[in-house]
Order: sequence, then structure tokens, then C-alpha cells
Amino acid sequence: MTAADSRDVVRRYLDAVGALDLAALATTFADDVVMDLPYAPPGFPRRVEGKADVTGFFDGMPAMITPLNFHDYRLDLVEGDPSEVIAHYASDARILATDRVYRNHYVSRFRVEDGAITWFAEYFDPLVLVEALGGRVVAPAEEVPA
Repeated sequence: MTAADSRDVVRRYLDAVGALDLAALATTFADDVVMDLPYAPPGFPRRVEGKADVTGFFDGMPAMITPLNFHDYRLDLVEGDPSEVIAHYASDARILATDRVYRNHYVSRFRVEDGAITWFAEYFDPLVLVEALGGRVVAPAEEVPA
């Protein structure tokens, strides 16, 4: 696989998630794909394994959020390894239950083999998500009104 092929698979993934095109999204995953979300807030999984479960994770998104409209892609290769892609991108969406804006910035790392994503980790600011969902993060010194 070439570096251009790896970037193309990652771009197709970002386009599919950004549009919430679940059918197109499934075509980007290997059967044994692993998704890591190291900064996921409570209520969200930190790791999901296997194509069925990873696609299942995304199946619930259209009921929760408008299309993410990912933009400002920057796709870099890990030096010396055309199968490893680092992606920087941003989202612009709304949470349906709260009607709040959800705009976040992401850095993700992908491993692409034989034309499919075998592993990826997505890093994002979980506080932005919590607040868009209607939650609140309170500093320890801040007094919470009763």
C-alpha cells in the first residue's frame, strides 16, 4: 500500500463520519478494526474492537448529533511508514437533545493495511462534548449553587 492509498482511506473515513454516512463508513474498516478513544468522557467506551462493534458505535450517532461536517483536514504520514496516518481536523455540528453547538478539534492516528483501517485512536477535548451534551465541569474551588 502506498502513502497516497493510506491517506485516501483516512479521508474516506473522515468524509463518511463527517456526513454520518454509515454505509460508506463501514467500507473503511477491516474486520478486526480496533477504535481507541483515550479521552472519552463517562458513558462513552474507551475501546471498541471488531468491525461490527465499531460500526455499531457509530450507528447511534444520527440520533444524537447532526452531521459533524469535519473540515480543515491535515493528513500526515508517520515517517518511514506509509500505513500510519496522523489526521488533524475539526467538527461543526449540533447536539440534537440540547440544540447546543458542538465544535471540537481532533488529532487521530490511523493504521491502514490492505485498503482498510485496522486501528485508530481519536483524541479530542472531552469537556467540549460534555458541555454540548448539557453537562457542566466545575473547578474544585468553584461553589455549586444548590
